[in-house]
Amino acid sequence: MVPLINSAPLALSFLFQRLKWPVPMSRWRTAKEIRNLLNKPETRSSTTNALLDYLDQCRTESEVCEILTIVFLTSSVNRPKHEELVLRIHCPSILADMILERTYGQGYSTGGWGTAHSGDAPGDFVSGSYFEEHKTAHVPPIFLNNLCRLESLSGYPLVQHWAYEWKTLRDKVGTRYTRYPYYFDGAGDARAGITSQCWQRMREVYLSAYLRTLAYAVSEWHMPQRIAEDYCVDMVYGVAGFFDVEPGARPAWLSDLPEEFCGQSTDFQHLGRRLLESARTEEMKLVSLNTPIALSVQKFANLTLSAHLVTPDFELPEDDSLYEKMSFLFIADTFELKGPQGEISVEEACKKGKTGDGVAVCSSLTPMPFGAWQSDYFSMGLNVAAPYIVPGAEIQCTCETINSIAPNGKVVSTTQIWNDNWTPQYPRGGSTRCGSATMIEQEVLDKSKERLGRKLAYFIRLRIWDREKDYDEYSESEKTFFMIGL
Repeated sequence: MVPLINSAPLALSFLFQRLKWPVPMSRWRTAKEIRNLLNKPETRSSTTNALLDYLDQCRTESEVCEILTIVFLTSSVNRPKHEELVLRIHCPSILADMILERTYGQGYSTGGWGTAHSGDAPGDFVSGSYFEEHKTAHVPPIFLNNLCRLESLSGYPLVQHWAYEWKTLRDKVGTRYTRYPYYFDGAGDARAGITSQCWQRMREVYLSAYLRTLAYAVSEWHMPQRIAEDYCVDMVYGVAGFFDVEPGARPAWLSDLPEEFCGQSTDFQHLGRRLLESARTEEMKLVSLNTPIALSVQKFANLTLSAHLVTPDFELPEDDSLYEKMSFLFIADTFELKGPQGEISVEEACKKGKTGDGVAVCSSLTPMPFGAWQSDYFSMGLNVAAPYIVPGAEIQCTCETINSIAPNGKVVSTTQIWNDNWTPQYPRGGSTRCGSATMIEQEVLDKSKERLGRKLAYFIRLRIWDREKDYDEYSESEKTFFMIGL
């Protein structure tokens, strides 16, 4: 047994090793705990030493960026000294410099990335079958898409060089050739259409090779550095503000209402009205809901509800669907989820029906970058009051909610998130067991209806993934309902 006095370094070592856990949600929780220890006076010194030691051992650019992100998210007075930190960085990159400058200020980068690549690829270099098969499996397709776009614009073979950097780095660090992690789901679940977003060790090699490719393009092909920086931000691990939003418990007002929608002969209108009444407070009204169904009722299922302002003659379109339009919030200069959403006009957000049209009360918030640790919430769809509902509003985060703040400083909408018996598994076309609910001030909603000359309606959608036999594939079924709101 380790004496208590000597247990802290061992505990910190175990904590930092959890940053290698293949589940992004777990890495986020780990990063948050490390950040919290850095912010506490009694644990700051030992945690700083552990962080510097861990950084010193990082053998890939992506690992360095993950550690630097934790430092960025730490209170400015509790961060390690810049000069101590940069001495431990042995795998510099453009993204590492971006994080350092957003942490310590302009000019506080480390440099060195101009030579942090493998040089020219041999003329006869061939990428190989493993790289080709897994270049959109271990990492999201956006990284390949980014390089293809740059290649078409510049004429330089960036995708081939990515493969070359990948091979060189893989040979150097000795990363194993791995395929789908069946140890999480089992081969049967994977064949049945159930998957997990798992970050295996090979992911670090692909991402680091991507950064090395951008470094090579700037230093050898004279790509403007600013362009390379724009293509680095898709790798950012966490952003200030949203990093601190803590998932709460499933709201008590939901009770077992979502599960009642799964009945064989369910009255969606009756249940929908009960749900809206249950959520309503004196000043706020539910305008968006996305919640998993309880595991005791259905293993893979979720219920969504969205509010829409529709013209008096509106009828659902042929595809029987309504949706929230994506709203971008560009935060590459700050790496903080804060500020005004991108403008969306009513005309841009309109969905034509068989007759008339409708616009969603909410928009799907998409910060750029969004922070890969918390990607599950953005995969689900994180809805906030749309810009045309609250003109001039800004997004701000607290530890409990994501808020829309009107120009007069008043909170006019709140979005809360929760995990419901969360696991990394999700069905094809679905998301993990995260939930969200958005409430908006009743007065703001009433004024929007009057200003736009529309009436309030709700669209309810129940999705269930099920199978008849244990060895069958999961198939999706869907029920929808449209009703004029309360």
